[in-house]
Amino acid sequence: MILQEPEMPLADLSALRFKRGAPARQGPAFWRGHFRSDAQGSTFLNTRALGKGHVWVNGHHLGRYWRVGPQQSLFLPASWLHKGDNEIIILDLDEAAEAPCVQGLRDPIFSKPG
Repeated sequence: MILQEPEMPLADLSALRFKRGAPARQGPAFWRGHFRSDAQGSTFLNTRALGKGHVWVNGHHLGRYWRVGPQQSLFLPASWLHKGDNEIIILDLDEAAEAPCVQGLRDPIFSKPG
């Protein structure tokens, strides 16, 4: 017997459907948010408040994060940002009950969490 894993839409997230509020169950969850950018240039996303997972910005897979470090930020190239509204999707593999929070930074963070 051959068992098949369910497919995760990680190459194209357009099939995901989002609802407002906390997830109905504990466990891994996709989160979506929007932010405005009027500045032009690359930035780093601070991932210290996140557990373990993946980040996409405007459909581009930005990378993986994990709180154990040593990398605590992800590089976001200017060419992936839109002037005005931008979409961010986070797949959090930890059992987070609250929406994850990230912020843009001028410099990367390389340190173990305190």
